[in-house]
Amino acid sequence: MSSVLHPVGPERRATYWRRRLVAVLLLVLLGVAAALGVRALLPEASSQQAVARLDPEQVSPTLGAGTPSAEAAATSSPSATSPTSSAPAKVQPCTRDALEVALTSEATAYGPGVTPRFVLTVRNASETTCSAEIGSGVRSFAVLDASGEQVWSSADCQGSTSSQVYELEPGDSRSMRTTWSRQRSAAGCPDDQPVAEAGTYTVRGSWNDVTAEPLTVTLTG
Repeated sequence: MSSVLHPVGPERRATYWRRRLVAVLLLVLLGVAAALGVRALLPEASSQQAVARLDPEQVSPTLGAGTPSAEAAATSSPSATSPTSSAPAKVQPCTRDALEVALTSEATAYGPGVTPRFVLTVRNASETTCSAEIGSGVRSFAVLDASGEQVWSSADCQGSTSSQVYELEPGDSRSMRTTWSRQRSAAGCPDDQPVAEAGTYTVRGSWNDVTAEPLTVTLTG
């Protein structure tokens, strides 16, 4: 211990103290450098670990159902939130209150040999587009004499009962026509029916059991 505090040798005492001071300083510097090196290595390792935790390719290559990214993708996807197209609304059948049925004749008087022609028109009087069945299957015409007896009916000799459904916009109409051969008719359409005599007749028309306002025609000659 005395040799440390009181160096002995051929050199001067100050020389030995300078050497010892230099050695101590070197040891201190080495210790500081080692500490700084360890510190420098620690943040780099921790930062690499943090990057590894945040890297999505390292965590999950595909979106899971419960991850925030998957929920955000499902919310922002147009196909996941709303349909790309919608089916058009179906047009509803017309109610009877929505339709007007009118009966007309090409003439009020028919001379000898002239065939009477009648027209039954169905018109959409509502403010909404609707559909209606139009055709021989849902319409009928009848002719009555002055006494009210039925002389002729389109149902007696009707060859077909076809019909078709039409879409009627507000104000649109469809017409159904028929001709009367001026010959009387009966159920089953027998051939031996006589020709109607000259005179005044009442014509009736109906669509789906809705009767139009009747009209009057005259057969002359």
